[in-house]
Amino acid sequence: MAALAIVSAPPVAAERPARYSEEAILNGTTVAIASQQLCGFRVDEPAIRAFLAAKLPDLTPELIALQLRGYARILPTLGPEQRQRHCTEIRELAAAAGWLR
Repeated sequence: MAALAIVSAPPVAAERPARYSEEAILNGTTVAIASQQLCGFRVDEPAIRAFLAAKLPDLTPELIALQLRGYARILPTLGPEQRQRHCTEIRELAAAAGWLR
């Protein structure tokens, strides 16, 4: 007589919906890297770059560097409230994506 294996898993309908879409996470990749110093957190840059390479294979390292330089100029101009809002949101996105160290 064969034994039945019962696997317990929560029903799909009971799962919490993801807060961030894949598109939002893609859009937050380079800004998460650029925000590290300003916002006081660290991200797993190799994981972010691997994610970008898998999802956007035509995005060259030069274009990524260009985006990072742009954010490096823009982010320091944020006022205190904008900075706090930005840092809270990008930290949450990085945590949801599994990038926070």
